[in-house]
Amino acid sequence: MKLYRLILCTILSISVITISNAQEKKAIKGFSGGMMVHSGYQFGGDNPYNLDISSPTFGIGGCAKLHLTKHFRTGFEGYFSTAPISKGVQSGSHNKLFWTGVLADWYWQKGKFVPYVGTTIGGGMETSFYMFEGDQHDWELEQKSVLHKQPFFAIDPYVGIEYAVGEALRLTLKADWLLAINSDGLNRPMGPRIYFGFIFAH
Repeated sequence: MKLYRLILCTILSISVITISNAQEKKAIKGFSGGMMVHSGYQFGGDNPYNLDISSPTFGIGGCAKLHLTKHFRTGFEGYFSTAPISKGVQSGSHNKLFWTGVLADWYWQKGKFVPYVGTTIGGGMETSFYMFEGDQHDWELEQKSVLHKQPFFAIDPYVGIEYAVGEALRLTLKADWLLAINSDGLNRPMGPRIYFGFIFAH
């Protein structure tokens, strides 16, 4: 988790520096960036135990975008999402996804509203932890537990809308469907997520 947060903060920091330098050179029309929380539902799951890991999932992340034209933006984003698993396993079992990548979207200014559609291409890591016996609250070694990590190639199409609260502050609402592809093909779990957050724009 700490590694994921470090990678996310590094990407966002580099993006902000890049945006600032580009703005000074007048190479872009503007920039924006911010943080979002999300909630969704995942279903399916590739595991040798035939566990049903369908579950609500929750997480946080952020993005930074360069406005290259009046209708096109590009930049970076990264998120992590955690789904608690309870069917067939003990409390404390979970499935975590982390992904980050380069984004591109098209947007249209309609008064205070800014609808947009785009996609992110990058990579990520799926971390599965299943505890078949024991208690997450004790300090005992758990003999029957499994930790598995699987990297994946990420394609994340999304659609959303921003609302201008002031000159520099916007609220954003976004929906996506993450496609995680590994060496065996289309990976699971997958499902929709709804994001809500704030964006600072200039």
